[in-house]
Amino acid sequence: MGIVETNRVNSPVFQMTGSAKRWWRDYVLSRLAGSPSLTWDQFSQLFLEKFNPFTLREEYRRQFERLQQGGMTVTQYETRFVDLARIAIVFLPTERERVGGFIEGLTFSIRLQIAKETGDDISFQRTVEISRWIEMVRDYKRGLESDKRPRNFGGFSGASFGRRAYNAPSAPIIAPLI
Repeated sequence: MGIVETNRVNSPVFQMTGSAKRWWRDYVLSRLAGSPSLTWDQFSQLFLEKFNPFTLREEYRRQFERLQQGGMTVTQYETRFVDLARIAIVFLPTERERVGGFIEGLTFSIRLQIAKETGDDISFQRTVEISRWIEMVRDYKRGLESDKRPRNFGGFSGASFGRRAYNAPSAPIIAPLI
């Protein structure tokens, strides 16, 4: 943005509210008169120590390293992954590492399928989209399989009339994955 080093701190300070604004006001008042302006690196360090202490950063790092999709949908997993990755950016500094980290936490069935669908040069957003498609198709197939199971109609006693229920599934709109 072309901001000179001596003014780089002023822009975020101007936008501070609540406890951050009070912290900054107290910090400025505690400094000796005539003290040199803070550099951006000095300000960033002070701000992180106050509002994102080392212990909290370490906890987020551990959560990020253990993150697995598990019972979450791909969308829920992506949201959690992005939230933690924002804090742990040093662990996945490149797009390729980010994609690899995301895939590594997916459920095995999606991870296996996505390996067939993607190449080395795929963006994070495209990886997420393909994962969602794989999940949608997998869930749709599961729905079809459950519709194929025979269902007996009868009274409460369990007597059957020999008819099977058939619920025609609505056809999903499936776009090519590539």
